[in-house]
Amino acid sequence: MNQNFDDRKIVKQYRETARQIVKKEDLYTNMDQSELMKQTQIWRDKFQTQEITMRDKINIFTLVREAAKRVLGLEAVIVQLIGALVLGDGKIAEMKTGEGKTLVSLFVMYIEVIRGNRVHLVTANEYLAHRDREEIGQVLEYLGISVALNAAGLDKRQKKAIYTADVIYGTTSEFGFDYLRDNMVRSFEDKVQTGLDFVLIDEADSILIDEARTPLLISDRKEEDLSLYLKANKLVKTMLQDDYEIDEHKRLIWLNDAGIEKAERFWQVRSLYTAENQPLLRITMLLLRAHFLMQKDKDYVVLEEEVLIVDPHTGRALPGRRFNDGLHQAIEAKEEVEVHEESRTLATITIQNYFRMYQKIAGMTGTAKTEEEEFRQIYGLDVVVIPTNLRVNREDMPDDVFYTEKEKGRAIVYEVSWRHAKGQPTLIGTSSIKSNEWISSLLTKAGIPHQILNAKNHAQEAEIIAKAGQPGMVTLATNMAGRGTDIKLSSEVYKLGGLAVIGTERHESRRIDLQLMGRSGRRGDPGFSKFMVSIEDELLDQFDNKRWEKFRIKLKRKHPRDGKPVNSPKISRFIVDAQKRIEGANYDLRKDLLSYDEVIDLQRKIVYKERDEVLRRNKLGVSSEKILREVASKVFREAQSEEEQEELFEMQKELLGGTKFPYTFDQVTLMEPQEVGEKIVAWHNSVRRKFPADTIAMIEKEVYLNLMDQMWVIHLDEMVQLREGIHLRAYGQQDPLVMYQKEGAALFEKFQADYHFYFAHALLELDPDGLVVG
Repeated sequence: MNQNFDDRKIVKQYRETARQIVKKEDLYTNMDQSELMKQTQIWRDKFQTQEITMRDKINIFTLVREAAKRVLGLEAVIVQLIGALVLGDGKIAEMKTGEGKTLVSLFVMYIEVIRGNRVHLVTANEYLAHRDREEIGQVLEYLGISVALNAAGLDKRQKKAIYTADVIYGTTSEFGFDYLRDNMVRSFEDKVQTGLDFVLIDEADSILIDEARTPLLISDRKEEDLSLYLKANKLVKTMLQDDYEIDEHKRLIWLNDAGIEKAERFWQVRSLYTAENQPLLRITMLLLRAHFLMQKDKDYVVLEEEVLIVDPHTGRALPGRRFNDGLHQAIEAKEEVEVHEESRTLATITIQNYFRMYQKIAGMTGTAKTEEEEFRQIYGLDVVVIPTNLRVNREDMPDDVFYTEKEKGRAIVYEVSWRHAKGQPTLIGTSSIKSNEWISSLLTKAGIPHQILNAKNHAQEAEIIAKAGQPGMVTLATNMAGRGTDIKLSSEVYKLGGLAVIGTERHESRRIDLQLMGRSGRRGDPGFSKFMVSIEDELLDQFDNKRWEKFRIKLKRKHPRDGKPVNSPKISRFIVDAQKRIEGANYDLRKDLLSYDEVIDLQRKIVYKERDEVLRRNKLGVSSEKILREVASKVFREAQSEEEQEELFEMQKELLGGTKFPYTFDQVTLMEPQEVGEKIVAWHNSVRRKFPADTIAMIEKEVYLNLMDQMWVIHLDEMVQLREGIHLRAYGQQDPLVMYQKEGAALFEKFQADYHFYFAHALLELDPDGLVVG
């Protein structure tokens, strides 16, 4: 990974290789399918022991190009071959919309399979995974490569069959949940994943950056008094602006003195901050976050009496995903729908840490260069911009900036109406459902028919986007704008100037703006794009900059109220500054999430590795002896007085076998701690011999896994609580992350000591006389 690499130089080198591939296009034309499949097998055998040379690579790409031509009727062009070579080197290829990224994926998947790797291709949603598996999958199968679709809701037998394929298509959550579920099984044979070799990520920015704010969680229900959420909702509804303070950028909220007093009166407690009142404080804070930081139709939607998370960047609803740690329940209470029981985390991993476990990773997307630093810092991935096959023929106009939102709305309707009248299709992009519905109401009043695409009807996404290029069609979409689905134009529309894209506000990220613009002007098509914004838009409204404030006041004084735009390069610079600041803040949030998860990730890897070792073995044997020795040596430590020592002995004796414990206090006091351990092991071995060998091995293994899993769930819960409270407890010059690392390490040591102790206790409680066999 080179921080100063020049992607234009890299593209130039790859272009030469691509030309050599095209020159060899007749190499495989006389071979029939069986001969091509035979060639695949020859290469698979050869590259088990040999490295792929550049000459080999050129021949491999030539063969794949020939197969794609036969099966799909598509001939990969130079820039597509360059994109494939970039992916093969484990980088991110930025390729504009319509440049055929799906075909590009074929080359790198094939070459990785013949290298001996299993390939996971991750897409943004199940529809795309299914579509691409059907289309590109048939070329791979034509060449003798097995392909599968990792769909949701399959049983263990079906999952195991899927993971035997060479290439597997699926979504992030499906692959991630399979990984987590694999580390909860009770038998090694029940695992389904067959290794994390190579992952190719389509829409890489959406998956590796936008989705990375929400970790993957497997949970069950946690018993809790749900009425507290409803009560706290009543309290928070009475809160005034003077009762709390907000930090919008860090998404933090806290009570000030007046708010604390109000809450203590409501809950009828003397102090909200004592240990016994922690649940009341926690639920009050959650309802404050739900009311004042979480916005309906932006952060979440309510559909059929259910609260669904909205991905802030794609605008898609995320069914099955819930905000964790009680926030989802708080939103349910706020929206007055049924409050479901809070979940307890059984297993969790961030998307960043899941993908970083693959031996090799590559990605493709239409927009990645603006987030280059994040790709490099977190995933070790460089971004290479691939030139378009045909020159981009889209007219990108400067922003029209209006004084008020109302004036902007009128101007958007006018812009759309005259384009609609001449038959030119228009795609209007909004950053939220609220804005989407506001523009829809304006278009309806103006009598302009239109189709709507947002989180509330995303099931029809592909169908809506497929129609968006038809004459006179007006499509209103949130950020998702049908990523992965081309908007194809008729010849009539081509003559009218192609698809017109109107942005109704600048997004928090420049990358999302570029995605929206990229919906028009695909593959050399004509097109048009323009953003129509106002100085009342959320992006500028929350922009905390003194120079901007001064300029805005000056602008408002000059407002001529004629509805015309106030176009100024200065405002455009302020917009870019505001976007950069928010991009930076969002990057910090994701980095923060990752920094905290890395503490658990280290622990998770230790636990999962040990779990795998236990699953692989038929008996614990030496391990159980080691644990017994450790625990026994530790519990019979020296006390301050003989009386205290005897009291301690009785307590520890009870825990280590009770009445069956074979040594008296006087005997133990004469022994060294290590000797106590040896004696306990000897005693336990005499008991073990009374059991059938297979039976005791099975009992030990089951008990160990049971305790480890139960204690791990308790530990994860404790880590969540520690994470929640760490910012409140950080004071002076102490760094909350350092405190979390230190206290998290102590909790992990306690977790390990606890399940070892209870395992030792369970072993010493075994009763061969009470065993029923049969």
